[in-house]
Amino acid sequence: MIENKVVYSRKFRFFGILSILAYALLFSTLFLHFVAITSMLFVLLFFLFFHFFYLEIRKLPIKYLLFLMLIVSCIEWLFIWYSYILLITSLLCINSWIVMLAYFLQDESRGKIRFSSLGYFNVGGYIFTVFITIGYSFFVLGYYAKFPFTCQTLSDASSRVIHLFTNPVTSSVESIKTNTNAVFNTKIKDIATIGQNISLQTKQSNYSMFIQQFNTYKKNIIDQTLKDNTAVNMGICDYLLWQMNQIYENPSFKTSVILLMFLIFYGFVRIVFWVMTGIAFILFKVLLASKAYHIKTALKEVEDLE
Repeated sequence: MIENKVVYSRKFRFFGILSILAYALLFSTLFLHFVAITSMLFVLLFFLFFHFFYLEIRKLPIKYLLFLMLIVSCIEWLFIWYSYILLITSLLCINSWIVMLAYFLQDESRGKIRFSSLGYFNVGGYIFTVFITIGYSFFVLGYYAKFPFTCQTLSDASSRVIHLFTNPVTSSVESIKTNTNAVFNTKIKDIATIGQNISLQTKQSNYSMFIQQFNTYKKNIIDQTLKDNTAVNMGICDYLLWQMNQIYENPSFKTSVILLMFLIFYGFVRIVFWVMTGIAFILFKVLLASKAYHIKTALKEVEDLE
């Protein structure tokens, strides 16, 4: 008698554990300790890990994930308690986003003639931002008696998160630049032969060109885009915040407050997750280059109507 064993890959266990841990910390910080800004860090981590985890379970029907999230939501209601309607609504928005993200990721990763890694990591960004922004808007309205943030606070928090996730990349580039300068600033008398000197000068030119192109791209595209988006968001935020504070405490205008908070949060959240999408894409390319992933070409029959 042959016993069939289900074998899970290391990536399945690794990213699965990280995704569950990030989600648990998100729920704990947001709905048990009520720390909104800190919880956003775990939202970002879950967003990053879940993309890789879903690559391992993309053949799983969405209905199973939907059923699982319904069970998880019912268990979490026991901790929030039924009387906090707005907090429960916030929780449902976040859990709904997970199912919607899985749906878009599955659609992007299955049944395609050619797998697009850029399309896969970019497909869930907008829908993620919408659901998370609405979820946090309900949370703020349900928990805080007064709106607890200023536009500058949101901008500073967004900048800190971006710096936290991009600092390792920036440090690596600066380290390469420093090490390269240290190697190629060696005096001629320390070089054994003229041939070695010419070879090192050629490598210096190649490294310097690469670093210069990277810094130029980062300055002209990434930094300038973040600066422009932040400036626009701050102008919109200041105006919307002034209006929202006029009606925040009036329960008759809760719908209007939710809409205004969505408009305030969306710009800052979208900037952060635009950066996270880029980081996830770069990480996937690194794993693909290191043979952690393999792209397999398969021949399949398709139906056509004439």
